[in-house]
Amino acid sequence: DPVVSPSGQQSLASPLTATMGRRHALNNTAKSYFTSWEKKEAGYGTKTARVGTDSKLPFGHCRLGLQRAVDPVVSPSGHIYSKEAIYEYLLAKQEELAKMRAAWEKEQQEKATGEVVKASQEEQAKIQKFIQNQESVSRKRKNPSDDKKEVMKKFLYAPKKAGEIMQDPKSKEEKQQDLQRTSFWLPEFTPSAKKQKVEAPPKRPPSPFSRKPLRLKDLVPIKLKVLEGTSGREAKFVCQVSGKQITYQDTVFLRNTGVVMLKKCYDELAKPTMTCPVTGKKFKKKHAILIKSDGTGFASTGNVIAKAWSEALMN
Repeated sequence: DPVVSPSGQQSLASPLTATMGRRHALNNTAKSYFTSWEKKEAGYGTKTARVGTDSKLPFGHCRLGLQRAVDPVVSPSGHIYSKEAIYEYLLAKQEELAKMRAAWEKEQQEKATGEVVKASQEEQAKIQKFIQNQESVSRKRKNPSDDKKEVMKKFLYAPKKAGEIMQDPKSKEEKQQDLQRTSFWLPEFTPSAKKQKVEAPPKRPPSPFSRKPLRLKDLVPIKLKVLEGTSGREAKFVCQVSGKQITYQDTVFLRNTGVVMLKKCYDELAKPTMTCPVTGKKFKKKHAILIKSDGTGFASTGNVIAKAWSEALMN
């Protein structure tokens, strides 16, 4: 029979199905193994997320401070930094390299000392071996049969005197090796970590992004033309050739003239004649620096997927 609700409406659901809750098979952890969704919710496995335009660094912002660059400079790799931020970075890296260099020099000195000591020990061992060989020549050799009889007397026959202790033919080193093989859990036999080799540090600190050696004289000051009506943190910048606003387009900086232009203007107006359109000064190919841009949230501008790596959960 249909179920009548308090409002007078009829329902085709039976009383059993109306009061029955969610099936246990649809609940989490109802199975004997973790599903892919449960692993992801528990924090295991690699997580991916699409990065939008709001997460991209605008043009003219410092790559280290993530704010509008103050006294901006450009590295040979095309990254813009605030002068103070990149100077602090290079100073900190120089101090790290000095500590690494001191540790490396100490290891090299210890290695050289160890080689000298080892060579001296080997030389002493050769001398001792030579002396022993010379002494053995002058001595009268024993009959091997006498040695065999002595061994048989000591170890194959029981002691005749009370309190006599049988001697073990193994040396102290052989006993220690046997004990290490059979009782490896003892503290004196547990393996110890090998000393890690200190790598030779680079001569100069690396760039924060390109990881190539970077010097202070490699940084070139850049003057950005501000869009009229904008200032402060909200300032926008324009191309000095076309006057168009620079957002996420490819941009070229001429280090010998200090002119910043869109790459399209560079390819059409500057590159064919190798002459700066603003100053009329000649430049070489090495003077043109392509400014790095994060692009937009569209996939065509580059990688827009961020990944966070984490350990996987095995069933």
